[in-house]
Amino acid sequence: MGGGGAVRPDGSGQSSAAPEGRWIRIAVRAAVCAAAGVMAAGFVDWRAGALVAGLAALTYLLLGAVRRTRSGAAASVLRSLRGRGYRVVPDGGGRYVVAGPGGVYLLAGTRRRAAQHGSGEWRIGPVPAERIAERLAGRAARLDRLLGAGEGGSGGAPHLRDDASAGSPAPPESGVVPVILVAGRRPEAVVELGRALLARPRPALRHILGRGDVLTAEQARLIAARIRRRRSSA
Repeated sequence: MGGGGAVRPDGSGQSSAAPEGRWIRIAVRAAVCAAAGVMAAGFVDWRAGALVAGLAALTYLLLGAVRRTRSGAAASVLRSLRGRGYRVVPDGGGRYVVAGPGGVYLLAGTRRRAAQHGSGEWRIGPVPAERIAERLAGRAARLDRLLGAGEGGSGGAPHLRDDASAGSPAPPESGVVPVILVAGRRPEAVVELGRALLARPRPALRHILGRGDVLTAEQARLIAARIRRRRSSA
């Protein structure tokens, strides 16, 4: 879900270098396909060259389709949240902080499937889900401290602190909710793993959008701005 280029100042989390990089990749792949076709035509004939070039292009298309299938679901969650007024800030390591009407969430997607074993334990691939949840919860706790959340700020219920020196309200104190997005058909509903949530992309999206409004647009903007400033200065 990171990449090069400057992050747009609107908090969308999109890289300004993405369109340029995409066209460069297309040009490079086209050149590779053409070169393979020319070589095959030189060794055999033009029919062989056309076949090799076509197969090379088809390989790139299939590989791109596989990558979109694996990562498109988590990306669709981010697109849907942006469309509902959420600010999205990359947090590194494939994680994203989203701040909006329903609170603040730390999303981490994986291509692995989740499965529940006979003991009731959830595993993501070969790894116990609780272990991943603990790591993500630790990162969420650090974000809480960055945002100045108090003990009463867990669960996405924020309140504003007055910042007289700045002449404007400081970023709201809010508990950051970690969410692990997994592939596959399970779990069917959102599962609580301590502080973190385990869910497929669509149920996770429904859960977030189903929360009552606890943040204003200005509060979400302030949260995203503070996280971006800290990441840029790190």
